[in-house]
Amino acid sequence: MSLQFGRFARALLLTGGLATALALPNIAGTPLLPTDGGTSARVVMAAPAMGNDNDSDGNDDKTNDNSDERNIEGQVLELYPDMNPPEALIGMVGGNVWARIYNDQLKRSGISLGDYVYMQGEYGERGIFDAYQVDVEDDDNDNNNDND
Repeated sequence: MSLQFGRFARALLLTGGLATALALPNIAGTPLLPTDGGTSARVVMAAPAMGNDNDSDGNDDKTNDNSDERNIEGQVLELYPDMNPPEALIGMVGGNVWARIYNDQLKRSGISLGDYVYMQGEYGERGIFDAYQVDVEDDDNDNNNDND
């Protein structure tokens, strides 16, 4: 094998390896470099609302409406207003949580897809949060300057 052929073979292998590394994630459905499709909601992750008590978990008093078990906050990732009761998928730091929205809070709060919300309620069956009070965070500072 000549020296020139060996260099050519190595260059060909290196080029093929790079092409495979860039193409394989797109074929498998997980792009290496994300594209800007423009149709997806921007996700903001948030932690559970903090109580003002001095203990570490805030869950000792079951009548305390400021406990971590009775408040969640995050971004609305999915919204199903036609269900009875309406349901929403809330994106939180610890993971996504399904919430059922009661007391006509869907209309009263004006909640919509992509909103950042604070919900007060309690966890029901199968870890679904039953929200009895919904507040939408107003984003008055958004001047549509996303630096795109």
